[in-house]
Amino acid sequence: MDTLTPTGFLAALSEVSARITERDEERASVGVVALYAQPDTTFYRLPLEHLRDLGREIGGRISACLRPRDTVFQVDGKEWLISLPGVASAGVLTLAMLKLERAFSEHPVRLDGVALPLRVVCGAALSPDHGRDAFHLVQSARIAGLVAGRSDRTNLVYEASMERSAPTCATLERELREAFAGGHEPELHLQPKLHVASGQCRGAEGLLRWKGSDGVWVPPPVVIGLIDRFGMRHRFNRWLFHRAAQIMSELRAEGFALDLSINLSATDLYDAEVPDLIRQALETWRVPAEGLVLEITETSMVDESAGANVTRVFQRLRELGVNFSIDDFGTGFSGMSRLRYFAVQEVKIDRSFVTDLATSPRDREIASSIVDLSHRLGIVVTAEGVENAQTAALLAELGCDHLQGFHFSRAIPLPEFVRWLQDRVGAAPMIAKLPND
Repeated sequence: MDTLTPTGFLAALSEVSARITERDEERASVGVVALYAQPDTTFYRLPLEHLRDLGREIGGRISACLRPRDTVFQVDGKEWLISLPGVASAGVLTLAMLKLERAFSEHPVRLDGVALPLRVVCGAALSPDHGRDAFHLVQSARIAGLVAGRSDRTNLVYEASMERSAPTCATLERELREAFAGGHEPELHLQPKLHVASGQCRGAEGLLRWKGSDGVWVPPPVVIGLIDRFGMRHRFNRWLFHRAAQIMSELRAEGFALDLSINLSATDLYDAEVPDLIRQALETWRVPAEGLVLEITETSMVDESAGANVTRVFQRLRELGVNFSIDDFGTGFSGMSRLRYFAVQEVKIDRSFVTDLATSPRDREIASSIVDLSHRLGIVVTAEGVENAQTAALLAELGCDHLQGFHFSRAIPLPEFVRWLQDRVGAAPMIAKLPND
């Protein structure tokens, strides 16, 4: 697990996502409160064991203020997240924050008989007004708490005005919203994946592309960041899954029954609606689930301790019949355990081990080890970032099953991709063998 991502935060996302799903069925809102403990300088001179005692004391006081169905999660030594399902209005959140504040103001925290000055600041957010998905809702509550902490207020409910957007960012937000409302939509460009044994294309990866009004391509990480920041992840996912299924359908109509890979972020794995959105897309376009490959990005954020809701999301996706791939494999020490946990069908060797493969014995050894381990587990191996014939031949010799990169083609629009496939019919394989010494 990525040590920069506290397990309490991930567990909170899982819980809030589950409650949002229930909210959709019961028509009751879900509230989130972010509580920040702001001690004075005494806090930083406490011995380690007292820091633990302080965390337990704060967590206990919070729990004593909650209803049986509410849940509290400790993010770190000074932040707690609270899930409150069945909230009628933002006013209820304000009352909850006042109750939490009184729990600390009326009875100071004491450690070994010594009173510890402690200011508590709260921020709150309510679904769906302040976030339709768990990640955006939780972050809205944290933003409200941050703004409260910077002012003389002790509690605030989230307002959109708390986020000041630069003109360029505001313009992109407006254009993105218009795009998903029927304007100039993003696109999925396709990059082929070559099957080493046959030398033919048997799959592709769909990569996000979007142009701003100025005609300039916006970098995909920027687009995804804006989508998350503006609470558009649910709308984006619905578009992504339907567009991927539509592409699969159109390729089959052209006579090419290829697998299509798309990226799924760790945040999506906490969204209980994702399996339903994917199922709806597959049914709408009448394409087989086994032809869709979900590449798990940001895998360092997810492991066995991520929460029951993540396990349920994975189980439901497996029941659909979709396949899983771990992207950027080899960059983390815990990657081997994830192969077992995710029960994946494919791993993709990170491009950092591919770029210098021809000149780096160490990278060749790493790539060879990944291939050997994966094959022992019955997992297919794809190497991405292949930019020349020598690297392609080396990877083929190491036993990689599929190759992907600029050496074969950049990511291209669907019509161009279809022409590329048609030109390859009956052509010689694109992967040459290494010459004998």
